[in-house]
Amino acid sequence: MEFLPRLWFLVGSTAAGKTALSVELARFLGAEILSCDSVQVYRGADIGSGKITPGEMANIPHHGLDLCGPDAAFDVRQYAEYASIIVKQMQEKRKNLLVVGGAGFYLKSFFTPVSDSIIVPENVRREVRQLYERAGLAGLQREIAAYGPTDFNHSDWHNPRRLLNILGKQRVVGQSQEKVKQNFMQKICPLTPFPRRVILLERDSESLNRRIERRVEAMLRGGLVDEVKFLGKMCLPLANAIGYREVRNYLDGGQKMTPEELKRTIVAATLRLVKKQKMWFRKQIPIHCSANLDARSANESFDFIRSFCKNSGLWN
Repeated sequence: MEFLPRLWFLVGSTAAGKTALSVELARFLGAEILSCDSVQVYRGADIGSGKITPGEMANIPHHGLDLCGPDAAFDVRQYAEYASIIVKQMQEKRKNLLVVGGAGFYLKSFFTPVSDSIIVPENVRREVRQLYERAGLAGLQREIAAYGPTDFNHSDWHNPRRLLNILGKQRVVGQSQEKVKQNFMQKICPLTPFPRRVILLERDSESLNRRIERRVEAMLRGGLVDEVKFLGKMCLPLANAIGYREVRNYLDGGQKMTPEELKRTIVAATLRLVKKQKMWFRKQIPIHCSANLDARSANESFDFIRSFCKNSGLWN
């Protein structure tokens, strides 16, 4: 019988405590670890992403780290392709995989398709960009609507990057945005055959807030500002990542800040992210087990998660 690796997911908001638990859980599950973090894919982005250190890995193989340089954009499509390769490797090695992280769209790629296979030639992309430069957002909206029905939400309908993307595809296939989306939703996620279970780690709000503040303080003490200086030119996704964005503004002098104000700015941005993450996890991916790490001791929490795994229907 063909071996299908079990895909376990340890997810949760920033600073929930995923990394500390992941190595022990991977050992228990007979699994290797795949990072699911959109910043940890960049080489050199270590401190600001909270990247696990070689010493912390405890000889558990880790994947998804240091996949590209800081000046090379990396997106969810590339991550999904990489993750599929790692899953196939686990199949060949007859090992399970523990996916650890909190990057929403990266996580979603394990449950839904992320690419509609419509290839937009560069000349079409250029023409669409020129339309936007000439006619602005309204020009994009008019042409998109001319193809037929749309079902954009308000945010996407006013997002130039989103509209540029969809209009390019419409020019290639000649279909309405609604039809393009329907065709995409009918695609099957490549990882559908593999058994999957998601464990969500949670914290009480006050506890999580304190952990975030301590985390930011540790990053700044550990050399986050020097790390940003060393990275130099960064691609847009990395440059806009929390911590890196605020330090860049601090160094550029665009925002006059003291070191204490820098810390508070990063903390505030992280808290906003955490609020979005909490809502996202509950709505966008299936959650099979929730564990509040403040409700139990560390040992009790691990026993609770271990019991779930044994009774999940994937244990053999």
